[in-house]
Amino acid sequence: MLPCVRYARMSNAEPNSEARSLARRSARELSDSTSQPRSVRSATSKHWQPPEGLSPEEVRAVIAASSCERDRLLLRVLWATGARISEVLALRPIDVQRDSLVLPNRKNPNLTVKRVFLPGAELGLTGELLLWAKEQGVADHEPLFFSRKRETDGTRRALRRGQAWLIVKEASERADVRVLALRPSKHGSAGEAAPVHPHLFRHARVRQILRTTRNLPLAQRQAGWSRLQMAYLTLSDEEARVLMQELTE
Repeated sequence: MLPCVRYARMSNAEPNSEARSLARRSARELSDSTSQPRSVRSATSKHWQPPEGLSPEEVRAVIAASSCERDRLLLRVLWATGARISEVLALRPIDVQRDSLVLPNRKNPNLTVKRVFLPGAELGLTGELLLWAKEQGVADHEPLFFSRKRETDGTRRALRRGQAWLIVKEASERADVRVLALRPSKHGSAGEAAPVHPHLFRHARVRQILRTTRNLPLAQRQAGWSRLQMAYLTLSDEEARVLMQELTE
């Protein structure tokens, strides 16, 4: 943002031409200065792009490497819904419907709850979730994905985000599925192989919806976005390579 250009208050007499010229020149010099960008946002911001993420085959490999039934169901819900990890951890038996799950919508103030329909291949998931809840004695309003620790009132405590991230990370390591890191971490520098994290399931599902249906409003509804995310229409290098190799002429 440009600094304010202050002008001395003039007397009742009209300012002379020399004063007007000086004021105009000072304003131009300030606006042309390279050390004062007109907008910090325009100078530094970049268009967000979703990571290339995981293929459906890689997601299924990570799910298959889960260490227990609870973790397997957790990863299946992440993949089937494309929901954020905090939304999935809030799932309760009462939220499980015949062909959909009712989840909180964390980042859309205009739609705080969303009904996410399951893909045809995962319609059996709802029955498995309810069976799991019954076997574990989970009450209707308790979290389906719970930790061993309980709340002070004795009710079940939902897994924390950090615990869920660890579940996904360890499953991806057992499945030997890695992704290129977007930023430095304890696993290495940006651009190096790193374990999968939960949000990549969301990116993978949204991309899969768009590749299969070519329906951006459907992706918006399932993901619970407040606005359309056009960046998901972009293709990765590998996707472009495969599609071009399919051309026969």
